[in-house]
Amino acid sequence: MENNQKRQANNHNYERERFSNFVVDLRQKGSQSLSNLKKELQVDIVKDEAAVKKELRHFQAKGRKLSQKIKKAERESLEKVKTVAELILPDLLAPPKKPLVIFSWLAGLKKNIIKKPKQNFWIKELRQREDEFRRHVSLRAARLQTRAKKNRREAKLEEPVRWYRSVLYFSLILIIIILPFKVLSALNIFDVRSMEARIMSHSELAINSLMAAAESVTNMDLKHADADFQTAGANFLEAQNELSQINDAILILASFSGDEKIKLAAESKKFLSAGAYASSLGSNLVLATDSLFGGEKNKNFAASLDNFLAYGQAAVSDSKSLKKIIAKINPDNLPEAYRAKFISLSKQADFLADNLENFVAAGMKLKELTGLSHDKRYLLVFQNNAELRASGGFIGSYALVDVRDGKIRNLEVPGGGSYDTEGGMKANFAAPEPMWLVNPLWHFWDANWWPDWPTTAQNLAWFYEKSGGPSVDGVISVTPTVVERLLEVTGPIDLTAEYGLVIDKDNFWETVQKVTEQKNLAKTNPEAVLHVPTSSALIKSALPLQQGLQVNADNKPKKIIGDLFAKILEILPQKLNQANLVKIITIFEENMSEKQILFYFNDPVLQSEFSSRNWAGEVRATTGDYLMVVNTNIAGQKSDRLMSEQLDLQSAVQADGSIVNTLSITRTHHGVKNEILTGVRNVDWLRVYVPAGSELLDASGYVLPEAKYLKERPQADWETIPALQAERSALTDSTTGVKIYREKDKTVFANWLMVDPGQTATVVIKYRLPFNVLQAKDAPDSWRNRLNNYLNTDAPKLLLYSLLVQKQPGAKPSDFSSNLSLPDNLSVFWQSADDNSAQNGWQITAPLDADKFYSLLVQKKK
Repeated sequence: MENNQKRQANNHNYERERFSNFVVDLRQKGSQSLSNLKKELQVDIVKDEAAVKKELRHFQAKGRKLSQKIKKAERESLEKVKTVAELILPDLLAPPKKPLVIFSWLAGLKKNIIKKPKQNFWIKELRQREDEFRRHVSLRAARLQTRAKKNRREAKLEEPVRWYRSVLYFSLILIIIILPFKVLSALNIFDVRSMEARIMSHSELAINSLMAAAESVTNMDLKHADADFQTAGANFLEAQNELSQINDAILILASFSGDEKIKLAAESKKFLSAGAYASSLGSNLVLATDSLFGGEKNKNFAASLDNFLAYGQAAVSDSKSLKKIIAKINPDNLPEAYRAKFISLSKQADFLADNLENFVAAGMKLKELTGLSHDKRYLLVFQNNAELRASGGFIGSYALVDVRDGKIRNLEVPGGGSYDTEGGMKANFAAPEPMWLVNPLWHFWDANWWPDWPTTAQNLAWFYEKSGGPSVDGVISVTPTVVERLLEVTGPIDLTAEYGLVIDKDNFWETVQKVTEQKNLAKTNPEAVLHVPTSSALIKSALPLQQGLQVNADNKPKKIIGDLFAKILEILPQKLNQANLVKIITIFEENMSEKQILFYFNDPVLQSEFSSRNWAGEVRATTGDYLMVVNTNIAGQKSDRLMSEQLDLQSAVQADGSIVNTLSITRTHHGVKNEILTGVRNVDWLRVYVPAGSELLDASGYVLPEAKYLKERPQADWETIPALQAERSALTDSTTGVKIYREKDKTVFANWLMVDPGQTATVVIKYRLPFNVLQAKDAPDSWRNRLNNYLNTDAPKLLLYSLLVQKQPGAKPSDFSSNLSLPDNLSVFWQSADDNSAQNGWQITAPLDADKFYSLLVQKKK
């Protein structure tokens, strides 16, 4: 008897092992190529014929014992199986017409699981195995049916028995084929109520901790935020451990249920995993932030930066994992009310993963910028955008900054400002022709001639060296707009001891201008500077400030710039704490997007990093339409502070595909005549940058200075800088007087425009673009065009039109509008402009507070 039971157990184990090996065999075959699988299947067909005959004989001999085993399993496990089936797929409990409906369910499962074309060979393999197994089960079913006919009682209960048997067959398939490694434990541990309570408890604690962490971050309480994030992560992991007792296959099957709660449960592991990654991400971000802004005094900057990068890289890894796990969640398994929120979450996860990696990569470059690997020396120029120049404003002051190990080791801010460089200049260079209005001799303070900052920065560094200054590793520009915004963070700067003044963001510009322009204003408006203080005393500063006060101490009009700058640099690091973090980041983002701060570095790697983020102030290349309007104030004092500008671009696409642009530039002077510094005529050398090869058709509205003011010329022996050659060779349109030349792969239209206080002037320029919409070269390479061609082989070719509008560095935002009109033979297929209101083209109105890019795809009408 005992030997007989052992043989039965061995036979049962053999059957389980054989079907387990069958599953493993399927997985192995899934990793093989399709061609190899076909060859193996041809051999298997011959082998399987013999195997099937052998297995049939085996079942005939063992059928009675197997039937008894099934009956026993039915009596012991029927209730548990029914509970599991009800939770997973209620529809399975519907009475089937035949016991073998499991195979129709299996076919449906195959359709849901096997979707990719590359996995179609699984279907063929499963069908062959299904046929073999069908014969085996049919033999068992036949023997059971024969036994049932001999008993009337069993015959009367045939329908409910078949109903339960269907559930049993499903469970046996689930246990034998899908769950080979948890044959007996699956049903025993599926204590739904207690497990649900444990999982929900841990999940609720985790979510509460996440909310607490978010609140702590909002209050910049980083220590508590880190603790809350870690607590949330631990609870998410505990919930995952509880849920891991349920086999993944059951959750997969749950996703096919019609019950929303069960479908949602199918995604439970992924949600818990996402929560754990999100918690770890939050913790690492907090630790990274605290590394830089922990508030410790005299901390090692290099070590702090290393910690920031270490935690930042860990956060990048978490963000990538979070992105992957969210991508695996099927939105269709979520309640409809939450799908939109989930899609938004998915997009945010993508955005975070991509941008966080870029941010940490930028932090790596910070080592080079702050002198952690090598000492750095930077030329810092202060461009006064109230007197607008091409790259930002008139350079009244500058500083030389030496940086080592993240600290300023030397700070030179000459009290005489930029004019101190004049004495060191040993050669004479001819200025750009429009500058002859004030001086044909070119100096450092007028060297910021080009709107392309790398070109201007190189010219400034060159002039600085020619004026007796040292070579520098880079040139950085800031405008008064930057200082005004930084004063919001630092608060008022107390200069009472030196000047009897307290300077804040509201009085900064007017006060500093009066102090620096005191001698000039004393001649024209003496009452305005009657009580304006001056100072030659050394300011008390923790920074190694040098201003050259020992030489000609009475002629230091720009000394207050150095004093104020030193105070700001001294106070600002103390304000780099959790309370001001968001404000400081926002200020720098605004200033860099508006080009109030510009960077140029000799190091090509560092320069490339800043260029890729559009922080380098470059005139950018584009294959489409382009526009940049550049104003250069020459002898117009500080009148740009009260100027406003409207740019209106009308682009008309002709039937033949050519494009004619009409640009209107309207400048309004809001100043009052004779008001100090601003109440004078705004004298502007107006340059318009358009696509290279554009043809000028017409221009009007220019206002030129009187000829007597333009008579002064450079001397014959003065040198000419090669960078000005294209401008000096410009053609002058005989009808309009507009100068036309090429610069930075753009065509430039240039002429004078002057506006008096309280007046408005408009310049209109009409020109034809050098390209044809119908001959666009880059449209076929766009993914939208490829998709359209794939979905609609008869669709006409998609044609691209794009417009890049660049903001002038340092300038206030202009009011920009663009109207694009298409001919009747073209229609819009796709466009990027969000505020479009035109049916056949676009109508865009937006402030030009940063560089803007617009595009659309058009197609020919049939």
